[in-house]
Amino acid sequence: MKIVIVKELRIHRKMLIIWSLILFLTAAFGGVEFQGLQGQMELLAGTVDNFPKIVRIAFGVDAFPIDIGLGGYASMFYWYQIVAFAFAVFLGVHVVCKDEREHTADFLFTKPLDRRTVLLSKALFVMLSNAIIALVTAVGTMIFLVPILHEPGLWFHVATSSIGMFLTQLIFSSIGMLSAVITKNYRGALRLAFLKLIAAYVFAFIIEYRGDIGYLNFLTPVRYFNLYDMVNYGFSVFYVILTIAITAGCLVYALHQFRKRDLIG
Repeated sequence: MKIVIVKELRIHRKMLIIWSLILFLTAAFGGVEFQGLQGQMELLAGTVDNFPKIVRIAFGVDAFPIDIGLGGYASMFYWYQIVAFAFAVFLGVHVVCKDEREHTADFLFTKPLDRRTVLLSKALFVMLSNAIIALVTAVGTMIFLVPILHEPGLWFHVATSSIGMFLTQLIFSSIGMLSAVITKNYRGALRLAFLKLIAAYVFAFIIEYRGDIGYLNFLTPVRYFNLYDMVNYGFSVFYVILTIAITAGCLVYALHQFRKRDLIG
């Protein structure tokens, strides 16, 4: 198992560095942006309040007033999630399909490793990679945003929301892995997995826009650990359990299908 994890880390290190840099630089850009807006936040808040609700939701500025620290962080966290979830989906698909695309499956599966071990090792690598992405994002936010936004206790909300983002990443990565196993080609798997991500955002958008159907949050992982609920209510035990159940369910079914898949011939 360790052999596979180390191999995946070596192969994907450049990709992991690039995606980490994207999120780190996004935090840096946010810091520069809010630094430049110091003294104009009330004017900005008035402008944002005049936007239609559908626009505020689309740009992640609907949960909190933009002129308070939480509002500034919420506007950045919205974009962090989009990048992190796209990474999670892509990695889940890529890590499964890579050996077939690059014709290295024959080499990998002639080693004394059964398919269960290989897939579980890949899943652990995916979990580690998602943790790195979430950690880099949190560190970048602590460095560039927290000192500028001047919100008491903001570091705590950054930490908890980053954990929530990581848990949601696990769901989307497991969906990506399952999509890769049940489809016959890489492009088809990517299309299927990203369609599920888009559908999750569409449902989340509808729920937030309506405002009175929060009981349907369970339909979309994007809403499991949304920042507003995390700040006001903390972690939901129900959604933590649901996250574990969905992730485990996807992996179990992926393993079942993976055992029957022709990877070499």
